[in-house]
Amino acid sequence: MSNRLFFLARYYCITAIYFARGTTLSLESYTSTNDMSQPLTRADIEKLVQEVGETAGARLDQANLMAANLSETNLSKASLVGTNLCGANLIAVNLSEANLSEADLIGSNCIVANFSGADLSKANLSRAMLLMSNLTGSTLEKANLNGAYLSRANIREATLCEATLSGAIMKDARMSEIEQALLYNRGVIDLDQARVIAE
Repeated sequence: MSNRLFFLARYYCITAIYFARGTTLSLESYTSTNDMSQPLTRADIEKLVQEVGETAGARLDQANLMAANLSETNLSKASLVGTNLCGANLIAVNLSEANLSEADLIGSNCIVANFSGADLSKANLSRAMLLMSNLTGSTLEKANLNGAYLSRANIREATLCEATLSGAIMKDARMSEIEQALLYNRGVIDLDQARVIAE
């Protein structure tokens, strides 16, 4: 089944609940700005939340956003627990302090994305493109980062307990000397070329 067929007007399974006003917005009656066979875009999400004024703090738990284009969207403090973001375009998205625990981000494009302070515990980030992303202070406990591209990413103070890192590329990633030492023998590629930042 192609990605396009996967998104045939079946948006009723996605519900957006917003913390600020307690308003629930359902996509059952929502009409996309594009052809309905296309994945959701940033414009779709922004149109959806116009009633509550902002995307920050959005609740999109268990939403199916596979291959969605959410580049440059502000989803800070949003709840995306268990959300399907496989192959999504998350370039320059703001997910600071967001809850992405158990979210599926396989192959997602997260170049220069802001995940600072985000909860990514048990998230699947295998083969995700995290070039120059900000993961400062994020929780990646038990996350799957196999084959993830973290070159030039900032992972200072990120929690990587029990995270799988086989084949993860961290050339020029920013971390402390202690953090670098804790990643040895965990399958990380180019760890010796990480940018060690003084405490």
